[in-house]
Amino acid sequence: MGRRLTVVLMGYPEGLQVEPTNECNLSCVMCVRRTWRGGAFGFMDLGLYRRLVDEGSGKLRRLALYGFGEPLLHPGFPEMVRYAREVLGDSAYILTVTNGTLMSPARAAEVFGAGIDEVAFSVDAPELDLLSRIRVGVQSYDVLGNLRSAARLKEDYGVRLGVSLVLMKSNYRRLPRVAEAAGELGLDFLVVSHVVPYSPGMVGEAVYTTASRFSVEFYEKSGQDLSVLAREAMQDEFLLHYTYASRGKRKLYLQLVDRLASSGYSVNAEIARDALSKKSLFEEVQLYLKEAARIAEEYGVEVKLPSLYADAKRRSCPYIDSNYAVVLWNGDVVPCMDLAYTHPLYTNMHYKLVRRVVFGNASREPLGEIWESPRYRAFREARRKLSDNVPWCGDCPFATSNCWYVSANEFDCYGNEVGCNECLYSAGLAHCLV
Repeated sequence: MGRRLTVVLMGYPEGLQVEPTNECNLSCVMCVRRTWRGGAFGFMDLGLYRRLVDEGSGKLRRLALYGFGEPLLHPGFPEMVRYAREVLGDSAYILTVTNGTLMSPARAAEVFGAGIDEVAFSVDAPELDLLSRIRVGVQSYDVLGNLRSAARLKEDYGVRLGVSLVLMKSNYRRLPRVAEAAGELGLDFLVVSHVVPYSPGMVGEAVYTTASRFSVEFYEKSGQDLSVLAREAMQDEFLLHYTYASRGKRKLYLQLVDRLASSGYSVNAEIARDALSKKSLFEEVQLYLKEAARIAEEYGVEVKLPSLYADAKRRSCPYIDSNYAVVLWNGDVVPCMDLAYTHPLYTNMHYKLVRRVVFGNASREPLGEIWESPRYRAFREARRKLSDNVPWCGDCPFATSNCWYVSANEFDCYGNEVGCNECLYSAGLAHCLV
């Protein structure tokens, strides 16, 4: 009797984000590239890229060709699109995000003709004056003209074209005009993401809070009572101990705490107070978001807008949900763009060092093997139900009290290796195009 042959099917990501280069021709005020700790710059080897695409044949459903650099700086970018289309066929969706500086009419025709499905222009304002203050160096290029030209070409090639915008205090009032311009150009989508503060100066540009709306509203109604009752409950304990009398403050305090606990949320008083101090700002920003959504709907432009509040109970990782892996220009395989490079983060009223997480290098071993490695599998599994398995520091009382778990991202207080407990992307405040 012959031996039975067991075939083990190797898992593979359904989506892949490939960084053609981390070089860029602009110096945007909010970009993480201004704050990187060490690391080299370069362009992905086309041989490595072809191996990635070949390995993904029949497996990949989506391919995102961009990273923390301008993808069109790579001299082989049109060829990257063309090769992927030939190998992956029509079953894979290919997209990119560009600052638009190099997307001249001729280059747009070349990239569109190579078979790309979707292109997003990063345009944070409808006029060059403000745009050049945000995306420093853009004044040397005709980005808005390139967008208009690409809009005229897109129908000929069946390409989805849209705008991605980083929302800040500097530009939120211009959002409806961006939506209107997108509609007038016949664009397909508008994606808005809050700024991620990589530097102290960007903290003041944020028009959102990391606190959950429930927590802020609870603090607004009961926060003062909670802090007062906490002191009075302690006094009641002493009074009860020595006089056997009670004013009932302990009972009232515990009832309030129980009500908060039963909700599944917690409250950080400092962060909640900060959110309340910006309540009028948030209300104004919300009006502009609604107006932009209304205009976009009028023109038939798809729009994705961020919330102004986090929600500790409704978090998810876009990379985990979509079974995505990320390969940087040098072959390093990382779980997401936020963990691609070591960088500072200023959130929840404190500084944090976010260290990069690398699971392997695709130039030395097949991506499928890296994807199925025990460490990478464990990382993904812990984040399948993110709200249950990963804490949220935006509501935690210890987040602003020098908690060890918020100073860096090695671990979180649930014991997960690599902390995603302050990830703005998981809370829907910042958006990835994947």
